[in-house]
Amino acid sequence: MPDAVSFAWYGASAAAVAEAVRKALVNRGVGYALSRHFLTAGIACMALSLAAGDPMTLDWVDRLTGLHNAGIVAHNLLAMLAMVCTAGFLHTLGQLRLPMPVVVTIFMVCAAAMVTLYVLAGAHASWFGSPRNPTLPSQLYSAIYLTYMVGWLALLLLGLTVVALGEVAGVRGGIVLAQLGVAVSLGGLAWRLGVVLRLLVDPRHSPHGAHFAIFTDAAGLALFVVGSLFAAATRTLFDRLDQRRRTRQEAAVEHLWRRVRILLAHRNRPPLTLTQQLVEIEDALLIVDRLIDPHTQRRIRAELRECGHDGDDIGPTAAAVEIEVAIATVVAHLSQPLAAHTPDNHDSDVDAEAWWPETERLHIDDGHRLAWLATVGDLIGQRRVQRLAETLSSKQHSGSTA
Repeated sequence: MPDAVSFAWYGASAAAVAEAVRKALVNRGVGYALSRHFLTAGIACMALSLAAGDPMTLDWVDRLTGLHNAGIVAHNLLAMLAMVCTAGFLHTLGQLRLPMPVVVTIFMVCAAAMVTLYVLAGAHASWFGSPRNPTLPSQLYSAIYLTYMVGWLALLLLGLTVVALGEVAGVRGGIVLAQLGVAVSLGGLAWRLGVVLRLLVDPRHSPHGAHFAIFTDAAGLALFVVGSLFAAATRTLFDRLDQRRRTRQEAAVEHLWRRVRILLAHRNRPPLTLTQQLVEIEDALLIVDRLIDPHTQRRIRAELRECGHDGDDIGPTAAAVEIEVAIATVVAHLSQPLAAHTPDNHDSDVDAEAWWPETERLHIDDGHRLAWLATVGDLIGQRRVQRLAETLSSKQHSGSTA
């Protein structure tokens, strides 16, 4: 009948296997960072390690092999292999300067020493690698394993702290949960390491807290999995929100581009990418600046302030009104090119130069600028912008013909 330890270890192992499978499915393909693959492999190794170290599994392995403690060796080596994956995770994030060949060498040396001690003194001994076996080979075996694990878990805890500083709040919360899991496992292993070191000094010492140390392995891995899930869910939510925002921005930019096309009527327009649309919008805004005099700009902002606009809100709204006024001016110019807007003694070439000046085609890659233009695109179709633009356009047209 499974006891509390078996339920805890098998439950944490099953949760970790499910999380490793989820990560493997989500991270498939070359587009994902190598650090995610290392983390997935590390979680899978820890899950298998817990499953191998469960008391029921240990009894089954002993009966199957006819040897004592073979499952303990598998449990320990899998956990150490998980730390190799952890080192790879930290290395790809730039949080570990130790080269990976050195990491693998350390693992191989420690694993070889542990397997040698087991073959020499543990295959037919009871409680090998446990505080219940106070013999020197058993305690040396435990000291090597626990020192290795404590060292790497401490580095992982420190590395996750640095990683969390660069994440948004929601993802940072998941990383903190994962750190808590690492800290719980680290506390249990450090306790056991202290017991082992005490036994090496005084073999007659009676160890305490063995059950505490056993449960911390399962609790630590479970918390790490929960933190990983929380961070992944939060990141997915933020990615979807970012995708929706980008989609809305692109639609708003295209709407703005279609609206300002009349200002660039002299150009041939093949199908344009978003970046090309942004460049043409910027070119059109240069034309707007030529057509809207400073007096009209001040009147637009004054009217908007009277309507309750203030601060950051007034910039995109004023730009939308200026575009509408400029379009109305161009339409009036095209309908009466000689009667209204062309000074005397100007030929058609000069007129074309005045109304469609040459503009530089610059690459637009500023995310804040894209968001600003998208806001202008959202505002340009609003009725309040249309009403204000019609009022100011009629006044400007009347002033120019007077």
